Amino acid sequence: MDSEPPSRPGPVVVSGARQWKIPDVPMLRRQILKVMRAEKGVGPVNLVFHSPEEQRALNLEWRKLDRTTDVLSFPYGEPELFGELYIDPLLAQDQAVRYKHDLATELRRLVTHGALHLCGYDHLTAPERRVMRALEERYDPTEA
Repeated sequence: MDSEPPSRPGPVVVSGARQWKIPDVPMLRRQILKVMRAEKGVGPVNLVFHSPEEQRALNLEWRKLDRTTDVLSFPYGEPELFGELYIDPLLAQDQAVRYKHDLATELRRLVTHGALHLCGYDHLTAPERRVMRALEERYDPTEA
């Protein structure tokens, strides 16, 4: 018996949040779903928090960049898995201090950015960066 493909976003499955003491995980789930609903993304998303070393290894393997990065997005667009977001929580904490806001705000910013990548947006060119920034401001106006 075949199951019906998903017709809406979610669920968002979170890994590593307890280990890294991630604040307000329900808000992060809601933020991802908010972006996906607006951008017509459907299906489950995995949100993974892991070490800078693991993030660096993924960044090297998939982007050929030998450094950690705040968020990596892997869009699959499949009914069984729309995509995955990987976040380095230590880098996110450093960025929160640099941008003068709390960790929850920085993580919301990162999942918004990552969810937009899952929905097909990028920022390789100046026009793409303008579109991406406008969408980030729309979905997370506290940072506008």
